Amino acid sequence: MIQLFRNRYFIAFLVIYAAATTILHFGFQQSFTDSLFFALIFGAGFPMITWLLVRHLTPWLEDQPGFKSEKYILAGLVLFIVWYISYGTGWMNLLVSQEVLRTPWKNSFFVLFKKLLVFVIIPFSIYRLCGFGARDFGLSVRRPGKKLSRTIIIFICLSILVVAFQLFLGHGGGQFRNGQFSATQLLFGLPLCFLWYFLEVGLVEEFFFRALLQSRLSVWLKSGTGGILFSGLIFGLAHAPGLYLRGASSEGISEQLPFIFWAAYTISVMSLAGIFMGIVWSKTKNIYLVMAIHAIVDLLPNFGDFLVTWHIR
Repeated sequence: MIQLFRNRYFIAFLVIYAAATTILHFGFQQSFTDSLFFALIFGAGFPMITWLLVRHLTPWLEDQPGFKSEKYILAGLVLFIVWYISYGTGWMNLLVSQEVLRTPWKNSFFVLFKKLLVFVIIPFSIYRLCGFGARDFGLSVRRPGKKLSRTIIIFICLSILVVAFQLFLGHGGGQFRNGQFSATQLLFGLPLCFLWYFLEVGLVEEFFFRALLQSRLSVWLKSGTGGILFSGLIFGLAHAPGLYLRGASSEGISEQLPFIFWAAYTISVMSLAGIFMGIVWSKTKNIYLVMAIHAIVDLLPNFGDFLVTWHIR
């Protein structure tokens, strides 16, 4: 723990995070109490528990050495993702009929296709040309071994932690607390919803932000801690242009706010959300585990919309 506070990347992240919360408080009257609560839960509590669960594990694979032009490729891919989140998804919508966009289940498949193309297929293809294979990103099938039982334990413990937080403290658990879902919806809907988000957010975001970006940043920065923190920072900031352009009713904010607010907001809120996932990836390099945990994170907040989209009654 003492070594962590001596790490220059950790110190840099703290400075950036403090600047973001200061901007939110003094520039936009955001409560310091709310920021502190979120930081203690997602910036300290979740990462600490995660570290205790995975600290003795040996990663399934080692990161490949960097190559000369990699930093430019990484920068280009991040800018490409920012473009997609800000403008690209709307531009790609012009390529299909309005009937697809208006039909919820058809649009869901189209969104999945777009995300797989942008976050997985294109980045993987670029790195494939540079000599990387599926195994370098954890995308290979392994025989179950001694690590399987430990992997299951980690998944169960973190799932219980996430679900308990959402049920009792999070906005996403409100409909569950109010008993708005039937037994049939829970019995059939929850497994199906988990499988959908295992692909739609698990594979998509964990491949790019963990298996690719975090791993390659760790090599480039020569620091696993730096890779975790700065991939989380980039993950948060990548959402800022889209939130600024389209608004963020999903975040409970409906008013039009300047870009500096969204930059500070994504740093202080979204960047923390990926840190505990980054710790799991760093210590296990098991992409299927982080995909499953991410699906659990998105399960309850999106369950109601999932039932509507797929007509599960």
